[in-house]
Amino acid sequence: MTFVQLEFVYFFVIVYTIYLVLPKHRWQNLMLIPASMVFYGWVHPWFLYLLFASSVLDYFAAIGMERYPRHKGLLLAASLCGNLGMLAYFKYTDFALANLGALLTAFGMPTSFTPLPLMLPVGISFYTFQTIGYTIDVYRGGMHARTNYLDYILFVLYFPHLVAGPVNRSSDLLVQIEEPRQVTWDKFRSGLSLALWGAVKKVVVADTVAPYVDKCFLLKEPNSAIIWAATLGFTVQILADFSGYTDIARGISRMMGIELVKNFDNPYLATNPSDFWRRWHISFSTWIRDYVYISLGGSRGGYWKGVAATYGAMLTSGFWHGASWTFILWGGYHATLITAYRVVTPKIPKALREMPGSRFAALSLMFGFTVIGWLIFRETRIDRLLTYFTLDPFAGTEEQFIAASVMTAVSLLTAVPLLLGLAWDKVVAPRWQKSPWYLPMQTTGWAAAVVLIVVFVRMSTNDFIYFQF
Repeated sequence: MTFVQLEFVYFFVIVYTIYLVLPKHRWQNLMLIPASMVFYGWVHPWFLYLLFASSVLDYFAAIGMERYPRHKGLLLAASLCGNLGMLAYFKYTDFALANLGALLTAFGMPTSFTPLPLMLPVGISFYTFQTIGYTIDVYRGGMHARTNYLDYILFVLYFPHLVAGPVNRSSDLLVQIEEPRQVTWDKFRSGLSLALWGAVKKVVVADTVAPYVDKCFLLKEPNSAIIWAATLGFTVQILADFSGYTDIARGISRMMGIELVKNFDNPYLATNPSDFWRRWHISFSTWIRDYVYISLGGSRGGYWKGVAATYGAMLTSGFWHGASWTFILWGGYHATLITAYRVVTPKIPKALREMPGSRFAALSLMFGFTVIGWLIFRETRIDRLLTYFTLDPFAGTEEQFIAASVMTAVSLLTAVPLLLGLAWDKVVAPRWQKSPWYLPMQTTGWAAAVVLIVVFVRMSTNDFIYFQF
């Protein structure tokens, strides 16, 4: 079940009505557990077995760490091996076997490889990282192990964030689950507005530009103009798609009085690579920083150890996204950007950095680097990717340049709602929020969002991009 299915609307109305009627948060929690199971197991109920296996492992591992502190390292290793082993089996087995076969063939031992009939459980990358974060927090002493399994399993199962994040910390979400919540009119209004805006970004923006992007990348011999126009379209698509999911998740959760962490902060307004990762997929990038980058030494061990930690963190980030060399290359590309900026930025004269227009120049440069990164991310074949970067930018037929122009126009037009949303968030809302006109403006926005969703929705709506990760 996805957020933009009609079934989910019925599901949420029923769940939310029961939620509001129940007088105690303990009863609400008990209701949300089976509701979340229905949501996650709607199409493939067997996915729940893996989720419960992961949660039970980490629940007892955390308790064991506090009861038997001498063995907490072994228990953490068991948690990591169990979760990462399950993730590796379903996500990376075919990738490993295919590369092993290619390696044996290169050494004169030809072998045939048949992909295994493995289905990647939706959300497995998200909930395994969330439960791993919990056990690491207990191991480090930043969190006490919980003995109430019902609270803990709801922390893992909670349906708004389950499939594609945000990756919530136990110190944030689990604490809210354990405490009474209050549903207020302001939270309802704010949550509904956020959820509807997320649905608009998904249905009106992402799903509109997606077919054009897909057709361009399916072409056997596209020219450079088509590929870069399609990459611009994908730049719009992935932001609208992923931030749209997060907005719906945070919105419906806020309506229930539970606040999920902010996951996006206008990432295309970043002025450098580090700034980009403070704005893009914030919950995941901070997870990588706290549990991978710092564990590898971070910036504490000198320049070269810091560089090694940066590459380790970003390559992990890339490989987490999928079993493909292009994802690893994407992680390495961003690690190189971060490292290069750290070297170059201090050498830029202060007068040059403070010149009028310098921020816009930095923003434009970083946006260009981001678009290049999205091409690496979008293409799954290394050979085609290398071809794209070596194409003559001026070569192509008249029809190809016309197609590239259409693709560019579609990309720019679908970006307009995102720009309007930015203007509302930064200019209109702050000025009118305390005005008596704000509620009529807000309700008008709700009506407009519903109309747009109904007009643009398709029977074959694409899944959210991050479902595959």
